[in-house]
Amino acid sequence: MTDSRYPYTYACDFIRNLGPVDNSGVVLSRSDASQIRSGIARALGIDDKELAEKLADAQLANEDDPVVIGQQVQRLMTALGRSWQSPQAKITND
Repeated sequence: MTDSRYPYTYACDFIRNLGPVDNSGVVLSRSDASQIRSGIARALGIDDKELAEKLADAQLANEDDPVVIGQQVQRLMTALGRSWQSPQAKITND
């Protein structure tokens, strides 16, 4: 089965995860992220699909990395004015 979200949706999510957050959550829409991705591809002189694939691969790798996920959640919770600590940060060597 083919994942219809690859590469463009994942690439946009990668950009959105790096973008600003505020007290209502992630600020950039996927449409905003798509325009950013296309603009970067044009500026670099590469095909938009090629850049989307590279960003999508990075996003998929991040989704499997608990440290990256924890950092993203921490950033969002801070913007929402809430306290949260990553489960990895709670592990101690007793």
